[in-house]
Amino acid sequence: MRATHVAAVACGAVTVVLAACGPPPGNVGGIAPSRAFAGAMLREDRVTLSRGTVVRAVGVSRRWVYATTLDAVIVYDRDRRTWLPPFTRDGGFDPALVRAIAVDPDDESAWLITASGAWTLQPFTAFVMRAPAGPLPARLQAGSLDAVYREFPSLQSFGALLTRDAESLQGFPVVAGARAPDRSDVWLGTAGGGLFQVDPLFNSAAPRPYGLASSGAGAMARAADGIWIAPASRALESRSAVTFVTRDLQQWRWLDDAMRRGFGGGRATALEVRGSTMWMGTTRGLYRMALDGAAGRAVTPLTGLPSDVVLSLLARADGVWVGTDRGLAFLPTDSARAQGDLAPQRDVVGVPVNALLATGDTLWVGTDGGLLLLRAPGGEGRAVRPAESAVAARLRQPIDAIARADSMVVVALRDGVLAFNLQRGTWSEPWPAVAWRDVGGITTMAIDARTVWVGGAFGVLTIDRATGVSRILRTGSDLPEAVTGVVLDGAYAWIATLGGVVRIRRTADGLSP
Repeated sequence: MRATHVAAVACGAVTVVLAACGPPPGNVGGIAPSRAFAGAMLREDRVTLSRGTVVRAVGVSRRWVYATTLDAVIVYDRDRRTWLPPFTRDGGFDPALVRAIAVDPDDESAWLITASGAWTLQPFTAFVMRAPAGPLPARLQAGSLDAVYREFPSLQSFGALLTRDAESLQGFPVVAGARAPDRSDVWLGTAGGGLFQVDPLFNSAAPRPYGLASSGAGAMARAADGIWIAPASRALESRSAVTFVTRDLQQWRWLDDAMRRGFGGGRATALEVRGSTMWMGTTRGLYRMALDGAAGRAVTPLTGLPSDVVLSLLARADGVWVGTDRGLAFLPTDSARAQGDLAPQRDVVGVPVNALLATGDTLWVGTDGGLLLLRAPGGEGRAVRPAESAVAARLRQPIDAIARADSMVVVALRDGVLAFNLQRGTWSEPWPAVAWRDVGGITTMAIDARTVWVGGAFGVLTIDRATGVSRILRTGSDLPEAVTGVVLDGAYAWIATLGGVVRIRRTADGLSP
């Protein structure tokens, strides 16, 4: 087969097909990630997780399955049945431009073909390299959805049944596909349902999800075996669902709301998981559902919520506290309505409630009007200000985040943080030299025995509690977009942003690299 023929097959619908799909002369070279990782294991030190529901191209070798989304190239090891860390947009390579994938049968590498050239990817390296100019090698094998349908015509008629979600029974259109070279094993990419492994002889399929269900993350919650990630979708996205992922990034699940309407189209702002129940605050109200996807329902101003814009949540055994942009509500666990359960204190009505934290029977409420304390469960107590102290005036500033570790409660102000020692009952400013404003205003915070992590529009700042030493991860270079949440989970830190989630392996001192 002539090289130009292979190029045409591989490029598919590319409008302008270069004679060899190669780059212009002089643009040959390797592009490494901005942080010079070497090998798949080291790439796990910082993994960017993006939307994986839309798979636009597929290529399959004897061992590897390659698939491209709008933001990444994902790679599945068929032998070990494991996922490799994704290859994301970096160093001039843009996965969104990939139109087709061809596989080299000699070394099983992938050739990622765009309208302006081709790139090569070796699974066990940290490099996506620009292919040399000139004709593509004739040995390349380029699969296509048309070729799959020609060989297995029944897949075209059964496609909607094979690629549907088991929980919602929603079918997703097939947009890409390729056949494995060693057996009748077909991999299909869909618009909304991710990747499916299909047995065309028995017309059966198994979903192989990887990545987030939406382009951004509005909030996160830690589970016993992984992380729940609430969606912050952009306009016109095909699916907005909650994502669950295990710590090792191997098991994924996408959970839609009961009505399959993307949780009213709102952006998630807060997430709490307690027992078998998930509570998610959004800009369109509060959603409660079981972790198996059943019994979902919405709580809105029509059922007594102060506002449909939820800013914070705190789930407890007796119910859930809901902070909105117009006040605070308490919803008992066995209640179907929030009406009549508003906290009666005037200072918590009509004011944005940005953060909630419980210590024993005390509820800490961070509002635009400062810090308030509630000392009775169920919303029957009276909200009070903290006792007079040297920092009392500063605690009347807007407060957007509160966190606790051991005996310390840390409150984020617009110009820094203050700490309260629960054992001594005293306030302090423990790290006065830290440049808190580098994150552009603290909107989220996490703390453990060794470190404090604060996030905002400009990035994440990590602080050593003992020494005050700090490091920063900046939006644009280290993180995709503005930070919406931070979860500390042992050796890892999970950072939610409006452009996806970044999982970082913490250094020996617990800070960011």
